[in-house]
Formats: sequence, C-alpha cells, structure tokens
Amino acid sequence: MARIAHQLRSEIIARDQMIEAYRARGDMRMVARLEAAQVSLEAGTSPEWLRLRDAAMHKIGAGHMHDMDSVVTGIFLPMWRVRAYTIAEKINIWRGKLWSRPFFWDDLIRDDLGERFTEFEVPVYFFVRAHDLTANPELSRAYFDRIEAPVKRFYVFENSAHSPLFEEPERAIEILLRDVMRNVRRN
Repeated sequence: MARIAHQLRSEIIARDQMIEAYRARGDMRMVARLEAAQVSLEAGTSPEWLRLRDAAMHKIGAGHMHDMDSVVTGIFLPMWRVRAYTIAEKINIWRGKLWSRPFFWDDLIRDDLGERFTEFEVPVYFFVRAHDLTANPELSRAYFDRIEAPVKRFYVFENSAHSPLFEEPERAIEILLRDVMRNVRRN
C-alpha cells in the first residue's frame, strides 16, 4: 500500500512540505523546530527529525490518516481490539517495530528501489495517496513508470493521507475485487 521508492528523498520532500504548511498556518514555532530537524541525502535523518516527524505530520492531517492525532490513539490502541491477532502477536508487532528500526532504518531510507527492483513476474499494483507525506506520490509514480510487469496499475486516492484502506475503503475494495482478484483468478 505505502509504496516507498527512495525513502530518504521522500523524507526531504516531506520536511519541506511541512515547513511550507506550518508557515502558511503561521505556526513559526513548528517551522523553527522543523528547520532545526535536519534531513539530507548526505547525513540522512537526524534524531530530531525522527522525534518530530510523526507528530508534525499528524497535526496537519498528513500522517497515517487525515483525522488521526497520534499513532498511539489511531493505531496502537485500536490494534488491541483486533481479534485476528493473539496477545503475543500484538505485543511482538510493536516490539519488532521498536527493536528493528536501529538495525535497518538507515539502509532502508537510502535504498533506491527504482535502481534495484524494476522487473517483476507478477502483477504490480500501487495504491498511492495524493496527500501522503510518508511515501511521496511523485517518487512512487516515477518508480512505477520504471517497472516492467505482466500487469501493472497505479491508483491515486485523492482523499487519503497514508492509509487508503481505512480512509477510502469502498474504492479500495472495489479495486481489489474488480482488478486485483480478476487477475489472480486468470493466473
């Protein structure tokens, strides 16, 4: 769903767009905090950026969902009500997230997938959010255009921040049933 292409470039673009959004709101305190939280191709993401990023995105409606205030109230707590996971699985999802970041984050954000993965033997579907600051839609499109696959489709969700399955479920289900499942049945 969140098709990253070159995440470090996406982080740089997101920071610039957030500075612009907060400046337009007149929130110069947040502008100063974002400007101090460095992100660059050379240095990567600073600890200041990683601490500020999610909260700053959510505050302008560009985080996981437009109306989500925080990861804790929007994802962490609701996840505990999902019956599909055992208690141990729920705990391990978050343990894995916290444990793994120091080991792979820098490699992940610097990896240009468009340079490494362009040929697929399976259908490829990109669900891209028009207002996504986590996975930049223009970078996703540029990556998609380089891909060779037996079937490939690019869908833009105009009313979603980062989670079209939750923000535009009817359209997502329609695409999954009409396009994705039809191609699964053919193969």
